Amino acid sequence: MARAAAGKAPREPVCEAEGPNGDVFINCPFDDDYLACFEALLFAITISGYRVRCALEESDGGDIRFSKLCRLIEDSDDTIHDLSRTEAGASGLPRFNMPFELGLAIGARQYGGERQRTKRACIMVALDYALPRYLSDLAGSDPSVHRTDPHEVIRIVLGHLHRTPSGRGLPGAAHMIELFERFRGDVPFLARQARLTVEEVHARLGYRNYMDLLRGFCEAMPGVASRFGN
Repeated sequence: MARAAAGKAPREPVCEAEGPNGDVFINCPFDDDYLACFEALLFAITISGYRVRCALEESDGGDIRFSKLCRLIEDSDDTIHDLSRTEAGASGLPRFNMPFELGLAIGARQYGGERQRTKRACIMVALDYALPRYLSDLAGSDPSVHRTDPHEVIRIVLGHLHRTPSGRGLPGAAHMIELFERFRGDVPFLARQARLTVEEVHARLGYRNYMDLLRGFCEAMPGVASRFGN
């Protein structure tokens, strides 16, 4: 299978006059306990014809993280935020990175130009009723609850996106979940075809290789390739 160039350099920021670009910024945990949900996020976005944008897509050590986040959020018409890791960690301190990135996205929509004001945001949490306890400024918002179930993550993402970037309807969640499990089972074979080890296609540690395999898989699925403009 030919490997697609999912790891290519990001596009330049889109000007306000252009139409939707199909970029989706994801703000989520990158730890091992979240790995299956992370894979589900990547899959649901990609198979729907969108392009995932996240901090792992670049490895430029000179790129300041805050500047990178601002650029990725600015470029993306959609943002998905999973606030599942706000509890205190081994250090006794909570992680505030994810609420902070959500704040950047909301600020872009509130104070940005015409294009920025059209951004959509999907907020997810692991547990019911947890959000108001640590982010009361979002009182009245109803985040989607996934209970750390990757299949629920797929349902939530598909419900949020609803259509392809070109406006075509998406298949149901049951079909997408079936394809997700097929892809997960195929990863070792696809890695061998690409002459990569399983470790080199780890969704987090080998992110760009993993995205190459994922995009190739999606493009090979009947009825899916057209969503990529092929």
